[in-house]
Amino acid sequence: MKIFLGTCGWAYREWVGIFYPEGTRPSINYYTNFFNALEIDSTYYSIPPKETFENSIRKIHKDIKVSIKIPSSVSHFGEINDRKRNMDQFIRNVMDPAKKRDEDSKFLFTLPPWISNHNLEDYLVSMAEITFNESNIYCEPRIFDENNFQQIQKLIENAGFRIAFTDNYINHLRLNTTKSRKAYIRLHGRNQAFTVKESGMEKFLYDYNMNEMATIKDEILKYEGQFNEIFIFFNNHPSGNAPLNAMELGNMLGVNKMSRLL
Repeated sequence: MKIFLGTCGWAYREWVGIFYPEGTRPSINYYTNFFNALEIDSTYYSIPPKETFENSIRKIHKDIKVSIKIPSSVSHFGEINDRKRNMDQFIRNVMDPAKKRDEDSKFLFTLPPWISNHNLEDYLVSMAEITFNESNIYCEPRIFDENNFQQIQKLIENAGFRIAFTDNYINHLRLNTTKSRKAYIRLHGRNQAFTVKESGMEKFLYDYNMNEMATIKDEILKYEGQFNEIFIFFNNHPSGNAPLNAMELGNMLGVNKMSRLL
């Protein structure tokens, strides 16, 4: 099983003195000394010009696996025709250059908080139409009823997407086999503020303790024979917890590149 490990974003100034050396700036070159994967989330907020995105992704070492978040103007807001136009722009400006760099590039969207079991299937059908059935798109159900876990995964996969597994205050990491034999994991931390809509970035302020990390490691290794590849991204970025926790988990999983600062 190949393990690709990294964080959601890298250009956080608050990581200087914690992950990045004191007196420096956030650096993608420094980041790639420790991690072999990166999730780009800035695209959720706006679609960059094609040239801007091409220039930024060109700076990332070719061996680093990249996942890119689909903009909220596609996954969350607007009329279907507007969302289709935004998706078309996202394909031209972001997806096509990303696939040119690596045809196996990943793309991700999270379920909007107003989507429930009652309207999930309709939402996924519309998203399949809006995203023109593009491949390698993962869907993260961030908060869900554990009793409906397998049904949610089935609906996601039946719509042509792949499930992204989550860990947060409400839903601790729970994996399952996938049709693609690939797993995508997002670790948000377990701050209780995750349940509060107005909490902002506070909900991601969390430092996993060693017992929690060991449980996550055990859940991953339990499925070692079921996955060919596994992508793990830490999203608890405030206070520099994400890169430190990622390196700790990498050390537990024997991914030695991630253990240099430990």
